[in-house]
Amino acid sequence: MRVKNVNGISYDSNAYLIDAKRKTLVDAGMDPGRVLQNLDGGLDLILLTHCHFDHIGAVPGIVKATGAKVAIHEEDAALLHNDNAAAMFNARRPEFGVDIVLSDGEDVDLGDVILKVIHTPGHTPGSICLYDKESKVLFTGDTVFEGGSFGRTDIGGDPEAMIRSLETLTKLDVSALYPGHGGAVLRKAKESILASYNNAKQMLF
Repeated sequence: MRVKNVNGISYDSNAYLIDAKRKTLVDAGMDPGRVLQNLDGGLDLILLTHCHFDHIGAVPGIVKATGAKVAIHEEDAALLHNDNAAAMFNARRPEFGVDIVLSDGEDVDLGDVILKVIHTPGHTPGSICLYDKESKVLFTGDTVFEGGSFGRTDIGGDPEAMIRSLETLTKLDVSALYPGHGGAVLRKAKESILASYNNAKQMLF
């Protein structure tokens, strides 16, 4: 699977373009221009890992330009009309519709890639990770980061849920990890997830 990071500057989230039969973006960041200038052949689907503004701010602009469908977990879909931490960025919450409501264990078929939805609450109630079993690639949003780090739980999150979610991820066979912020983990990804889990157990309680 070919993955390109088309965003991720400063506090902006990473936005990953998956070159599949159904052109797909995992998270959108805040700047639609940066995403749109990297598109080649349009965009079919935007998969949102959670509802915070730094991941969804660019959605209206991208949808307007491409007509892409938008998908998010059912629990965070219900939170889109809230602030979504937009005030932290001196911005207003974006207005857009949700075309696909995702649930845990669901397969998202991109034509030649299938991503499994893994519900990983903790950062937000409806945070998800997306896992490709064939390539062992995991998109983690703000649940797991490089260097044994993990998502904050003080903006509508839940520390206990975060620990349970991280434990779930340690059971996956992962060769590459693409987080919502920071660099990708392309070596020893499973060990990185385990480090995040162990750190969370020590720091959150």
